[in-house]
Amino acid sequence: MAVFDRLPAELYLLILDKLSLFSDLCNCSMASFPQSINDQMQQVSKKWRRLSNDNVLWGRMLSYRCIAIPEASTHTNEPAMGRNKLAFSVWYTQYAGFTDSYTRMHRAFNRLEKWACKACPHVWQSLAPGLVWVSGESVPVRELLSVVSDSPDMRDFIMAHHIHDGQRRRQRFLEYGLFGSYECYGEVCSLSWLSSRMLQIVDMGRFRILVFAWCHVTRNYLGIVVGCPIAHTQRLLHHVIQLQPQSYRFVDKGLFGSFFVSYVDALSSGHHDVHDNVISLMPNTGPHTSTSYTRGIKITITAMFCADETPRYRVYRYQVTLELIDSVQLGYQCVQLESRHWLVHYANHEFVHANGAGVVGEFPVLSVERPFYRYCSRVEDDPAGLE
Repeated sequence: MAVFDRLPAELYLLILDKLSLFSDLCNCSMASFPQSINDQMQQVSKKWRRLSNDNVLWGRMLSYRCIAIPEASTHTNEPAMGRNKLAFSVWYTQYAGFTDSYTRMHRAFNRLEKWACKACPHVWQSLAPGLVWVSGESVPVRELLSVVSDSPDMRDFIMAHHIHDGQRRRQRFLEYGLFGSYECYGEVCSLSWLSSRMLQIVDMGRFRILVFAWCHVTRNYLGIVVGCPIAHTQRLLHHVIQLQPQSYRFVDKGLFGSFFVSYVDALSSGHHDVHDNVISLMPNTGPHTSTSYTRGIKITITAMFCADETPRYRVYRYQVTLELIDSVQLGYQCVQLESRHWLVHYANHEFVHANGAGVVGEFPVLSVERPFYRYCSRVEDDPAGLE
């Protein structure tokens, strides 16, 4: 320790700045934190302790955890602990058990805000203020007590409602579903994030589903499995699923925290198109998409499992996007689609050819002025259901 005592203060601060865990910094400073942390602390030198209380270091720790940095005090008798470290101590006590969820979900919402304010401000404006946090309870959000368990797997979901309590249900926001929208044959599906007061439990046989995103037109929804047979507990309990109610077929999207963070990452990376402030429910890249270029025209096809109620088959929506990229390569200023020919490859390795005039009864024209056209249709996972 004597060697370290002779180091310049600047080198001390550089070393301490590399500590990624606040408990390591606590061990160096030995200041007032919850007893469970104090029990783990070891005796350190006075110089080490003094430097580890540096406001700049704890300010960076606050920023890393997405905690607001307090303003400088106007009083000369500022606490010996330092205002930033004191703010961290208060935060750690208030959100005990939820600190990791706090940071994870705040980071996700910060990225969502940065993206949405540029790409689709209406979606961001539709988000409601968060629920009040009540410390000292096993589940601090009162409005969720009736439907949410205190499992660690649900803490990201609880924290999300603490930051923003779903979307406002005003008429002007209904088409701007946070989890995406699509239009098929005039039917618009928009998955809106429900507020805590609108959450509901749906019993599906031996499964209980907490519905948190819902379309008021198509009744499609996203939900979290909050009850299931023991045989499925390890694999499905507290996972987000997209369910086909009548056939009980579903898509597992993982725990809410992982699902939400991945979704925000996909939005920020441009994996979902946005038109007129509406997020496309279907991604434009990934394992269920196909993109090709023909003489300056870009064609993107996306398939997505959907929760339509059909008795026997899985139902998929597929979306086709036509975009004029290079009119010079095309050789014309505009072009019109007259007919289509699809080669559909099913999971049973059967190939089906589908031909017809135009698409969905239309004959779209792409031009330099209007280079974009998109339509959506549906298909079942059986050749007899091809439309």
